[in-house]
Amino acid sequence: MIRYIELGEDKQLHEIVMAGSHDAGITGGGKNVQTQSLSIGGQAEAGVRFFDLRVAAGTVGVVHKTFQGNVKEASLMAFHADKRLMKNREKVRYLPEVGRIQGLTRTKLRGGAFGEGLQKMLREARAFVEKHTSEFLILKFDKCENWSLIAEVITHELYPVLYKGSGNLNTKRLRDLKGKVICLFSSKGLAATPPEYHGANGILGFRNLYESGGGYDPNYRGLQYFGKGGTSPFNAIRKFHQNESKQRKLMRKGMATAPEVLGMMYWTTTGLKESIQKRNEGMWSDKNLGKLMQMWRDGLEESINMRIAEHIDPKKYSSAPILKAFMPNIVMVDFANEFRCQVIYDLNFVAAVELTLAAQAVDSVRQAYTTLPVGA
Repeated sequence: MIRYIELGEDKQLHEIVMAGSHDAGITGGGKNVQTQSLSIGGQAEAGVRFFDLRVAAGTVGVVHKTFQGNVKEASLMAFHADKRLMKNREKVRYLPEVGRIQGLTRTKLRGGAFGEGLQKMLREARAFVEKHTSEFLILKFDKCENWSLIAEVITHELYPVLYKGSGNLNTKRLRDLKGKVICLFSSKGLAATPPEYHGANGILGFRNLYESGGGYDPNYRGLQYFGKGGTSPFNAIRKFHQNESKQRKLMRKGMATAPEVLGMMYWTTTGLKESIQKRNEGMWSDKNLGKLMQMWRDGLEESINMRIAEHIDPKKYSSAPILKAFMPNIVMVDFANEFRCQVIYDLNFVAAVELTLAAQAVDSVRQAYTTLPVGA
């Protein structure tokens, strides 16, 4: 099994590369909807440490019991659908996850699909970190409905393992995260959730600096990253090229961010009709896997050169420490499995080699100028 702790307990989160699961709870549905084949627990065992989750209350697959007043049952589930294909209504339903009749937003989908239940996903996440006490998992909740109910279920199901640390997650060391499940809400989710669930009670925030346009805040309580996935669903031509081109541009933009910002890269494609799994198999062919590795190396080299140029001033006979080059810390994938997660984990060592060579180059510059005769 992949163990991220073996990268070093003192490694900060922004210094490692980890596998992320795109639409992590969608293990069923049509071929143009399904994004994963393994459950949350199975993905974690394969090596995924970052999970992208969207959750809403639906009735698909729910046993339609009725309670007093003919109240029907609903359940909190992962979903994958365009917002334009969602029909939301305020309803009163019995919600088994909280064990009561509850006013909520009930969602029906005119396209896409519901996936695994929230309670099941949380229980599998908890079981994983209780079994592998040196590891951690990050659950990112975005574009959800019923935020307060989601927070309540998270708090109840993850209580013994829910991360409740303070401060900036980007600079937390792996030893600080051992045996914990970290739960992140979007700013919209935090605003819709009572403060008693926030911060020290377990629900932290996330900021995507690509979308917000804001700068890195070292005092932010949560996670800050830069990146965006997706290609046009209406253009089915050369999907691999579309994604590669978009991700290269994003890597270059990300180089201007602070080195502590986590880079997020998507090795995925999107479409309306085609099989996601079939396209995904093509992305992991030898040819396209080579493109992933080359893009990684190109981006790393370009970033190292840029940072050397910015931080090395030979006239001053010294230099600032070499900063971590921008590299995607999270590589988002569809249909995560052991092979794909291992490829991503191994990028930690590609980066280490390249950064070591860069550091040696900087040392050579420093030595050349610090040994110059006085007045030279």
